[in-house]
Amino acid sequence: MLKFLPKAVVAAAAVGLSSATAALALPAFTTAPKTASPQGDAAELSNAATGCHATYDRFVVRARFATPGYDVRYVRRVVADPSGRLVPLLGPQHIRVRFNLAAGHDNRGTNLLASTLTPGCPNLLQVKKAGDFEGVVSFGLGIKHMTGFRVFRLTNPTRVVIDVAH
Repeated sequence: MLKFLPKAVVAAAAVGLSSATAALALPAFTTAPKTASPQGDAAELSNAATGCHATYDRFVVRARFATPGYDVRYVRRVVADPSGRLVPLLGPQHIRVRFNLAAGHDNRGTNLLASTLTPGCPNLLQVKKAGDFEGVVSFGLGIKHMTGFRVFRLTNPTRVVIDVAH
């Protein structure tokens, strides 16, 4: 005996499958630089956090008011903005994360970002804020091994995510 499901149940299942497919459509891990343009006005960045996962380590920053642009790449060394001083990091490899059209402080000048995070993940050893100057916020990531990474944006709330493979 065949039973037919109501259209609403079928539609809900289709949306669920569509969402699951979209969630799996993350960018590939590569060592190539990743860039994106800002969307909207200046973004206020806060709540920088790290996470250690089974096959990758994560650095995520929350944004409000707009979506910042970014430039994420491996570099030989990370320098502080605007001083140009070397930012010492744990690990022999370094990824520079640069957010443009962004600020890591509120309109009263209160800092909204941690200066150092040391999660001790398998590959992401440390994150240090390298600058918050003239609409550019930068971080250095101390990495144990040069592996692929991916960068993507999430919404509700707006976040920029950097995953570094093990």
